[in-house]
Amino acid sequence: MGGVDATSFRVALVAATDKATIQVLIGLGDRCKDTLGMLPHAVYHDAAEKGCLLAAFDRDVPIGYTLFRLPRNEVVLTHVCVDPAFRGWKIARLLVEKVSSLHHSRQGIKAKCRDDYPGIERIWYGLGFCPRAKAQGRGIDKADMTIWWRNHGHPDLFTPPDEEPTVVRIAVDTNILLDLQAPASTPRRKRSEMLRAQHLDARIELIVSPALERDIQHRGIESGDQLVKFAKTFRRPNRSAKRASELFDMMLANVQIRRPDFPRTDQDTADLWQLAEAAACGAQALLTWDECLLKDIAPIALSAAASELARMRVLDPDHLEIRLDELANRLAYSPSSLHGSQFTTAHAGSDARQLLQPLRDSDNGETKANFNTLLRAVAQKIATYRIVRAPDATVVAAYGTIAQDQALDVPLFRVADHPTAETLTRQLLWMLRQQALTSGASVVRLTDEYMSPTTRRIAETESYRKSGTVMYALVIDTIGTAREVTHVVNNSLALHRLQTTTLVRPHETATTAAQYERLWWPAKITDSDLPHFMVSITPRWSADLFGVPETLTPRDSQLALGRQHVYYRSGRRSCLRAPGRILWYLSQDKNVREGLIIGTSLLDDIQRGTPEDLHREYSHFGVFGLHDIRRAGGGDLAEALLLSDMELFRNPIPRSTYDSIRTHHTGPRVPLAPTNISSELFEALYRHGRPSR
Repeated sequence: MGGVDATSFRVALVAATDKATIQVLIGLGDRCKDTLGMLPHAVYHDAAEKGCLLAAFDRDVPIGYTLFRLPRNEVVLTHVCVDPAFRGWKIARLLVEKVSSLHHSRQGIKAKCRDDYPGIERIWYGLGFCPRAKAQGRGIDKADMTIWWRNHGHPDLFTPPDEEPTVVRIAVDTNILLDLQAPASTPRRKRSEMLRAQHLDARIELIVSPALERDIQHRGIESGDQLVKFAKTFRRPNRSAKRASELFDMMLANVQIRRPDFPRTDQDTADLWQLAEAAACGAQALLTWDECLLKDIAPIALSAAASELARMRVLDPDHLEIRLDELANRLAYSPSSLHGSQFTTAHAGSDARQLLQPLRDSDNGETKANFNTLLRAVAQKIATYRIVRAPDATVVAAYGTIAQDQALDVPLFRVADHPTAETLTRQLLWMLRQQALTSGASVVRLTDEYMSPTTRRIAETESYRKSGTVMYALVIDTIGTAREVTHVVNNSLALHRLQTTTLVRPHETATTAAQYERLWWPAKITDSDLPHFMVSITPRWSADLFGVPETLTPRDSQLALGRQHVYYRSGRRSCLRAPGRILWYLSQDKNVREGLIIGTSLLDDIQRGTPEDLHREYSHFGVFGLHDIRRAGGGDLAEALLLSDMELFRNPIPRSTYDSIRTHHTGPRVPLAPTNISSELFEALYRHGRPSR
């Protein structure tokens, strides 16, 4: 190592404008692709834009980098790469420690790595990581992998789940399947090889739709039988052939409005079938290299009015990763797909046993006899036994609950493999906590032995915890100091024979306090650093977001009103900061004679941008269209408030009552713009709006 001076090393974030450094790092990553996996060059530029590309320099020469993501409340490493000439100088350690320093408020750093690399355990231990779980890769070889975790010292209550909370289903077209089947050394294989990258293994599921056989027959592909055999190494999900045909007809009609001569070739027809079949399979994206489909046909076809098409994207493999967070967010929570009362819930009738057979978990050994025994027990003992249907009347979920001994037990909780499954699961899990609150229970217990792995994974991200085979979520109906709330929590945990927690400290940071309040909803900790605000909302938007005031438009409010929302306002800077608490003031109109404080929610994040950018990012929440966001912004910029855990007051507070309360706790007049309020005033208003049961 002659000429190397460790004191000359420095680590810094790479600016998006520093194209020269980015190109050097791309070259370094490409040289190490056999170990790290291929990473599209666009991902480096995208990471730099997001502040997620960190480089190590020897003087001014780049010698290593780490590229990472910031999902949820953690850091996830994509690449840690060091120039071979500088290995042994602890460059990787410098990079990881800098990431920890920059993002220490997050729970920790996660990495997922194959076990068959020589000396890999020693490397991760040396970087300050510990093994947290074993996993199996999704690739053809199903490689053994380890999930590594570097803890930032925050309470273990908040440790993120081992696996990605949302796995995005990606359909590949016939040409990409041919790429992946080609020998490893060929150019054809290399152009799509990034889809096999290790860091994507836990984030995507590659599927092949039934359009494959149609395309093979149409194109007369040689060795078509071998390609079909190769396709069996991927998941081939079921779909409704009738729905695929309907989607094809809708897209064809849409395209022909703009392009009367379409389809001009048989291949045009085949491409549209690829898109229709992928959408019917519940894919979030179709990958293709076909420029005509990418740029000309898909943008028109996907504008047809169908929920399956609204969430679809058509991408080339080079641009998949930079759109992956957007796709995952849409998949994880798209309440717009449940709006309008198209999904309905109803009490299970005498025909429930036959209707629910598709929800039996035969893949994991649940027999028909066992399932029927469960359904009989549910029907006999359960206070609430409900079936959820999709717009076409298909049964997509069922659950049964019984409230006893201050617990809401859920012995039946099933969600079908359906395009809305992730959103529906989150919505139902949230509804169970609300039901527990209403019934006076302090815990929800999911005891269904055959609840799907996907449901368990989602539940972990929705504040449910494991205790043996049971998953539970606390429902702590109290407001008080950290000590007082912890006391109530531990009493509840002890009552239900669960492990108690450590004392929450007074004056916890806003981030930590918000996490405690999500975990123990609807608990409120009054002596934390969480800021409080009052925000005015018009009856129109309050009705659509929160269901208050009630409207004449019928809808299944249980499904339509979810845990998360987005609200838009002027792009002008305000006093709002995230995380924080918002009290919602419903302003007057012809139907609301006096303003009311109707409830409170957590403010999770604030994003500023053009109406077009915000609509593109958050349109899956529904309610606000692009025109609405432009009006709310009132200019070139608008502000998106990301909200969760809305809690409506049992006793909405009229303006006159608010004026009386604020005289005892110094507070502002009812706001036209967002306004700060004190913790003492928030507590007084909360106790008035939600008196103790």
